[in-house]
Amino acid sequence: MIVIYVLQTLLPLTLVLWMALLPPRNLVGFWLLSVAAALLILMVALQGVWVFPPWWVPYLLALSLVAAVTLHLIRARGRPVLPTSGLGYLPVAMTVVIAGYSGAQSWTAISARQIPQGQAIDLGWPLAPGIYLVANGGASPSINAHAALIDPSHPLHAGFGGSGYGVDLVAVNRWGFRTRGIQPSEPAAYAIFGTPVLAPCAGEVVVAEGDRPDMPVPMVDDGYPAGSHILLRCASIDILLGHFRQGSVRVSTGDSIALGQQIAEVGNSGETGEPHLHIHAQLPGTTERPFSGTPVPIRLEGRFLVRNDIVDITVPPHSPSLER
Repeated sequence: MIVIYVLQTLLPLTLVLWMALLPPRNLVGFWLLSVAAALLILMVALQGVWVFPPWWVPYLLALSLVAAVTLHLIRARGRPVLPTSGLGYLPVAMTVVIAGYSGAQSWTAISARQIPQGQAIDLGWPLAPGIYLVANGGASPSINAHAALIDPSHPLHAGFGGSGYGVDLVAVNRWGFRTRGIQPSEPAAYAIFGTPVLAPCAGEVVVAEGDRPDMPVPMVDDGYPAGSHILLRCASIDILLGHFRQGSVRVSTGDSIALGQQIAEVGNSGETGEPHLHIHAQLPGTTERPFSGTPVPIRLEGRFLVRNDIVDITVPPHSPSLER
């Protein structure tokens, strides 16, 4: 993940610096570079996982690009329209490729921000009040790693396809940081660790597992994808909440749960890169494969959340209504 964090910042920054320090000397190259840089920034803003650097960095990159373009527009008088040599067309071709790829990827990410048509369920907010960043959420793998499991050809579809519209939440402070440093190994160093988890709906506990250990970051507990977790059945739909802190589960299989009741605390158990809460809805799976049911899109507090959305919950959430 550290490599991804670096690349999603470094690549657009390279184009911004190119524009600022060594812009093309022809108008076609100048505008193509401007468009390519803007589309690349848009792509990483939509598809990048902005837990580090924080979510506001793409906005800073965009402002830097606007400043660089404005500065060089003032100095653009007398520039030729086209490159004056064959070699000058090389950067033009490069920027066309970057712009085309970034534009296509951005469109894919924008399309995935719409809730799929059909069955959906409204849920209450599953965490104590705080500021939260959506690390995964949306209707396609471009902005939601879980969405890849919807594809029947995916090797994990048969066992875990129910998580296809899953949402991953991390807590951040008012500056957008979820921990000190880039990726400390101690789970307790992350802001979300130990946060109370609340039942997002009233229902019955189908499964309650609370003994899986919290893993050092970025190690995972192979073979236990959800870690310590609870599977709730609400209005004939199963809701999985996972990656709890070891020993924090407060309910047992068969219990009736009220909306907003504390059921556990966020931890780092299971196959998780760092502490976060995973939540998804599905039609009931089988006894042998409880996470194999058809995935159901969810709205949390009325929103279909997608990657890099910010949710500021300052008061306890209100009661939701369930829709089929």
